[in-house]
Amino acid sequence: MSQSDRSNAWERYVEAKQLAFAEETAASEPQTIEELEEAIAKAAESSGIPETGMPPRSTVHPTSKGAWSRWFYRVLVFIFFCLVAGLIWWGNQNHSANLGNS
Repeated sequence: MSQSDRSNAWERYVEAKQLAFAEETAASEPQTIEELEEAIAKAAESSGIPETGMPPRSTVHPTSKGAWSRWFYRVLVFIFFCLVAGLIWWGNQNHSANLGNS
């Protein structure tokens, strides 16, 4: 991660927080993290929203565990049916060959 990527991420973070709490501040005024967090805490207090910082990772990046589980079981059922069909076909091939030899 280069230095320009870090500053770009910081700028996006500041902009997102400002938009979220509808604070209109001059873009040219540099703010430190402490000043920004203090402003967010004040805005949260006045609106009655508890400020706990960043949202949990599970909220930002939800899991796709259910989708993977569903596909896993579908593949297992498909393999089972292929196995059963293959065994039936193999049995018919061998059984019909054995009937012809008797």
